[in-house]
Amino acid sequence: MSVSDLKPGVINECQICRSKKIYEILDLGHSGLCDSLLRKDDLNKYEKSYPLKLLKCKNCHLLQINYVVDNKEVFHLDYPYKSGITKTLKDLLHSTSKYTVENFEFSKNPLAIDIGSNDGTLLEGFKNQGFKVLGVEPTNIAKLANKKGIKTIQKFFDTKTAQFIRKRFQKAEVITGTNIFAHINKLDSLMNGVKSLIDIKNGIFVTESHYAVNILDEMQFDSIYHEHLRFYLLRPLIFLLNKYGFKVIDASRIPNYAGSIRVTATLNKNIQPKKSVKKLINQEKKRGFYSEKKYKQYANKVIKVKKDLTELLWKLRLKRKRIVGVGCPGRSITLLAYCNITNQLIDYIAEQSSSLKLNMFTPSTHIKIIDEKYMIKYQPDYALILSWHYGKNVMKNLRNKGYKGKFIMPLPKPRIIN
Repeated sequence: MSVSDLKPGVINECQICRSKKIYEILDLGHSGLCDSLLRKDDLNKYEKSYPLKLLKCKNCHLLQINYVVDNKEVFHLDYPYKSGITKTLKDLLHSTSKYTVENFEFSKNPLAIDIGSNDGTLLEGFKNQGFKVLGVEPTNIAKLANKKGIKTIQKFFDTKTAQFIRKRFQKAEVITGTNIFAHINKLDSLMNGVKSLIDIKNGIFVTESHYAVNILDEMQFDSIYHEHLRFYLLRPLIFLLNKYGFKVIDASRIPNYAGSIRVTATLNKNIQPKKSVKKLINQEKKRGFYSEKKYKQYANKVIKVKKDLTELLWKLRLKRKRIVGVGCPGRSITLLAYCNITNQLIDYIAEQSSSLKLNMFTPSTHIKIIDEKYMIKYQPDYALILSWHYGKNVMKNLRNKGYKGKFIMPLPKPRIIN
């Protein structure tokens, strides 16, 4: 077995370097899968949940969770997430193609492949820039992408899928993946597949991953869930890519998903890294992200946030205030479960009318998800912004739609906003 492939179950060694020197940072209890939402008929049935702890490797400094759930169970056919659901998300995803075209040169009619391409929003940006595009997406969201003209193969990406593509398409000059290094448990198969498809001379591999610095700085413990197996500093990303012959030539922080790291790598040994790579590693080291002290402080702060948030909600509830949740991103499931926020505290969760999650219930906490039109009509006293990482835009949109109540921002520090 490759050193980078993982079997479902408990993690006893580092996911990428196989060191036994891993230690626990944070215990978030047990949780259901964030995008395995429940129907009403499921509420009285047996419900699966899995342990959720954050670990750190002393050797390569990778942050990782302690339990792997099979990818086919996590990314099931009816997976309800759509990446192009808001203008904010579309703009962030289109920034990938903009960055690529502005910083690198390509041949005529190049091919761009996106791994885990969802509804094809990211590839729309490349298509608009004159690229041929191809998506790879295992869930039924692939059908939506194909309907809007983004050619998408409905498969998990691995060496077999790469062989299928290689027989039918040209070499790719751009391969992208947003959070694939967090999501996929078979990294060896992923990396060998990428290596076989990319153009050696002109090809670049652009990945975007949740950045461990943001996870700590902004108290983003809610982004820790079973879809996200790993959270990266730059050093472990370089370690992983180097192992497959890729050289990291650029690295930068981007705002996507409340703070990510964009890393660009190539197989062309003649291309030299930009100064940004060394600069970012030095920043991480200077701020103590390679020491244990930083993570002990983080764990203590998370416990305090949980206490402060639940106390705030109970205080309002005991005053008979009506509280609802707003937005149901994957990260909200961790926040709700860890803080034990059920419908004793919030009446329901409001989602956009176009959401695939409407009339479903959250795993573990069993809160109903309904159309935000109901919220606008009945005007609850407080709206808990579960999509807090897009908080300003969410609040602005709700005000424009007529919501007159107050907002509660749960993270990084629980607070009420009038």
